[in-house]
Order: sequence, then C-alpha cells, then structure tokens
Amino acid sequence: MNIAVSTLAFIGKSAEEIVSLAKQNDLAIEFSSGMPYRADMEEIFLNAPIKKYAHNYFPAPQVPFVLNLASSNDEIRNTSIQHCIKGMELSKKVNAPFFSAHAGFCIDPKPDELGRELSRVAKIDRGHHWKLFIASIKIVLEKTAHMEIDFLVENNVLANMNLYADGTNPLLCAEAEEMQKLIAEINDKRLGILLDTAHLKVSANTLQFDKDASVEKLAPLIRCIHHSDNDGIFDNNQPLPDDYWFLKHQPKFEDILHVLEVKKVNEYEVRRQINILQFAS
Repeated sequence: MNIAVSTLAFIGKSAEEIVSLAKQNDLAIEFSSGMPYRADMEEIFLNAPIKKYAHNYFPAPQVPFVLNLASSNDEIRNTSIQHCIKGMELSKKVNAPFFSAHAGFCIDPKPDELGRELSRVAKIDRGHHWKLFIASIKIVLEKTAHMEIDFLVENNVLANMNLYADGTNPLLCAEAEEMQKLIAEINDKRLGILLDTAHLKVSANTLQFDKDASVEKLAPLIRCIHHSDNDGIFDNNQPLPDDYWFLKHQPKFEDILHVLEVKKVNEYEVRRQINILQFAS
C-alpha cells in the first residue's frame, strides 16, 4: 500500500527537520497547509531527496489568503486558480501523479477562521458559486493539459456550527452527490476525488447522511484518501483508533495513495498509525 504522511503530523518542526525525519524513516511526505511561508520553500520541496506530494495551500504565499475556487471575489478566485496551476507545475516536476485542493466555498472566510465558526453572509446563491467553481477547475485543467497529471478535489467539512438556520450549506462538495455532480459536469479524465475521511465523518453527522454509503458511491472516483479521526462534531485531525471506522473500506483502495493526516504526533505514533492502515488491507 502506498502511504504518505502529511506535514501536519510534524507541526512545529522546520521543513529541513521534516525532510530529514522522512529520509531517516523512509517516509513519503505530503507538503500541506500549515507550512509557514518561506521564500525558499519551493526550492526545499523540489530538492528534498524523498518521495513527496503537494497539497492545497502549499507552498504558502507571502500574503495569506483562503484558497477558494468558487469565490465571487475575482482577486481571490484568480489567485486561487494561479495557486493550483503552480501546484500542478510543482507536482509535475517531482513526478507526483496529481495535485490536490479543497472544494470551493460560497463565502470567503478569513485565514484565521478556518477550522472555526465562519463569518456569515445574508444570502447565498449556491448556483452562482457552483458555476464559478466549475469554471475555475476547467481553467486549471486547460492551463495544465500538457502536464498529463491529475487534479484532485477534496470534500469539504461542514461542522454544525457552520450550517445556516434555514439549512443552507455554505460549503461545496461536502456530500457524495455533489462530488459526483462535479466529476460528471467537468467530464475530464484528469479530474478525480481526494476523499478526506474525517471531513466525511463530520459532514455526515451534520447533514445526517450515511458516510459508509457515501464511500460506496464515490469509490470509482477516489484517487487519494486522507486519514484522521474525530468525534463527528469537529475536524481536529486526531489519531486513528484501532477500530477506525474506515478500515472496512480499505481493501477497495489498495492501489491509490493514502495520506496519514493526524496532527502533531511523534515518530513512534506515525509508524503505529501507518500499521493500522496497512494491516486493514
């Protein structure tokens, strides 16, 4: 089984320390959100003598923003598109099979709101934001067509605190049906799904749908999986328990990349977590 570890597991360590740990322990690394801005971060990524992947808000820009391919703010949306194109370019240079990014939002959160209650707006036109989201992804795919690598979209996480009183969901692609709709509308073989199991667990609890049935629906579209756990209320990247809910699905996904996305654990715990995933296949 192909397994990588997110840099989220090593929060507090420098990029050089993470690369050194990965080399010593023969780990593949997903460079992800949480890595601070450094002028030389792109160079570090390209030259790291390990197997590596780039994900979402990496490399972090000098001026922080929330990546949102569905934003009605032209500057945010265009900056997000260009960031994804850059991510595809970096991924191609290190022979990674894809670059992955989060699905879009119908609002524009501030960077310090992520993972918390998001600012609300008076009215949301999901149809308008959906069209912007589709258009953005098409641009990313068109501008990178010559690279012959995939672009993966990760399912959003909807905590109950961010569900509007009238039932409006301000986040796109938190449910399987909308992920299926995305793939069908774009209709490009280079577009796939990155399934975050922790996001799915929280969203299923908030929106009252069956997470296991959702996995079955999305299975043919999934090309990478993020693994962490939580209480179903908040997405906080907790370690996988021995009875991790997704393990029964693991045998269906032996041929794709699995990313351990637990937060701030030691090297022993990283290895133990990897063993939980491997022994389920």
